[in-house]
Amino acid sequence: MYVKELRLSGFRNYKEESFSFCSGTNIIYGNNAQGKTNALEAVYLFSIGKSFRTQQDRELIRFDEAFTKIDVCFDDAQRENEIEIVVRRDRKKQIKINGVPINKMGELIGCFTVVLFSPDELNLTKGSPNARRRFLDIAVSQMRPKYYHLLRRYNKVLEQRNNLIKKLRHTNDETLKETLGVWNEKLSDYGMAVVTYRKKFVETLKTYAKEIHLEISGEEFGLDYKTGFSSKEEFLEKLNHSLNRELEMGFTLYGPHRDDLDIDIGGKDIKTYGSQGQHRSAVLALKLAQADMIFEDTGEYPVLLLDDIMSELDAGRRSYLSGKIKNKQVIITCTDAEDLPESANAKLIHIENGKII
Repeated sequence: MYVKELRLSGFRNYKEESFSFCSGTNIIYGNNAQGKTNALEAVYLFSIGKSFRTQQDRELIRFDEAFTKIDVCFDDAQRENEIEIVVRRDRKKQIKINGVPINKMGELIGCFTVVLFSPDELNLTKGSPNARRRFLDIAVSQMRPKYYHLLRRYNKVLEQRNNLIKKLRHTNDETLKETLGVWNEKLSDYGMAVVTYRKKFVETLKTYAKEIHLEISGEEFGLDYKTGFSSKEEFLEKLNHSLNRELEMGFTLYGPHRDDLDIDIGGKDIKTYGSQGQHRSAVLALKLAQADMIFEDTGEYPVLLLDDIMSELDAGRRSYLSGKIKNKQVIITCTDAEDLPESANAKLIHIENGKII
């Protein structure tokens, strides 16, 4: 799979621009705040329909425009494809795949796969559990679109159960309290299915990441999915016996929305004991492992998006990454293309103030 062309209209700081990419390494370079990351953000949008930088679609629209229209032309093993996304300030986002409008975001998931590596991705090892859950949910959804729909159903039931808990904090309505059992049953059904998908993914991811991390740093890498229950029955029991605490807190205390990933280097928790270099190696290993898993599963390598990441890596890690991305499509942003190894073999795209020059 590789991107052939990206067209932007009214997107961020781009008025009208078209990018043509080669099937190997593409380097978008220029000074800061010129639009390099904006171009990567546009490519990323076609994978899950959401930005990796904002939750507000209207922020994607150029300040003096009423809407933005972006489209991508890419090849997979079967055919040439095109996806179009239109975002207006006062309407729902519109998406077309090969000219056919889609009604649900889930129809987009899995059509076009990318793996992103940016400085913010270091939150995967340094940040809150939410960052690691988000990584899991996006990664699993791209490989198993059914998981995306399952997760949406779980989150919808979770929202409804949380709303019920908030109501019960202010009333002793026994009739209302009796309905909690129905939501517990649904939440435990969907929740156990979510955990099953995640555990299976993490077990395979660990195998790939351990080997890659050993090659990068020579250190052992550990990865485990951390959940509060091991069966539907155990989950349901915790839900049934935690109501008093939940009424105090105002939300559901157990479920995959509270789960986490345990990551260790040489047997030591990375969040507590990891150095900067170890954090970078761990994230690099996880991202490259994710890409390898997609290839093994689909027969096609995802598009790799590397946003100003080379400056975050030392010479050894840059060299390793350069070797791993050979013969794959990669889109890299940086301030100076000369800083990248083997950049002479790449397609160079110079950006200045939202224009290719």
